[in-house]
Amino acid sequence: MTSKMALPAVSVPAFKPGHALPTTLAFVAGFVDACTFLAFSGLFVAQVTGSFVVAGSELVQGNAGFVLKVLAIPVFLLAGMATTVVVRAYGSGARQALVTALCIEAALLSVLALYGVMGSPAGLLTLAALFGLSAMGVQSAAAHLLLPGYGSSNVMTTNTTQLSIDLADSLMRRRVAPGMADTGLVMLGFLVGVAVGGLAFKAVGLGCLVFAVAIVIGIAVVLGQATRHGEFPA
Repeated sequence: MTSKMALPAVSVPAFKPGHALPTTLAFVAGFVDACTFLAFSGLFVAQVTGSFVVAGSELVQGNAGFVLKVLAIPVFLLAGMATTVVVRAYGSGARQALVTALCIEAALLSVLALYGVMGSPAGLLTLAALFGLSAMGVQSAAAHLLLPGYGSSNVMTTNTTQLSIDLADSLMRRRVAPGMADTGLVMLGFLVGVAVGGLAFKAVGLGCLVFAVAIVIGIAVVLGQATRHGEFPA
């Protein structure tokens, strides 16, 4: 009888970072999504629901940027898988895993930002966009694994559904449902990110993604320092 190799268990993080971290990550996702939507003919890099619609509708109607939007599905999937491997390798070290995931996200997003700053050839457009998709796939998986209870930092459909449930429960029970503030602030962060990202893209183009990269790196640095000192920002 052969024994199966056991994977290191991933415990639910024993820390609650407060509203700032998940809300900021949602802001980044919204910012990046707005920029890439405007730059790549309606491509949403922070979520792939639209790519599934494009893949199906291509059977009856041509879509601009079809190849890129369909490639978004496997690229996002592979990025999530790779992030899961990284997180599981850390075992119970959730803080260190999150710092590593954020560094990977920043590196991938930097490629897309560099494309915007340098004005690289159009032939590299698809490749650059795939790096942005990978970055958001990393963030989505990391937030799901390491920041449970705050809602998705990327997909607002799920969050809107959860908020509608929480609002109904709050009204029926005459008290605020647990977690409603968490979900609401994440949604607000994403919305503000979309607005700021759209304005920034209009002002300076895709190079504005440097701002998003700086935010992600800043978060990683703060978390890394707090981890080394045995603390975590509330």
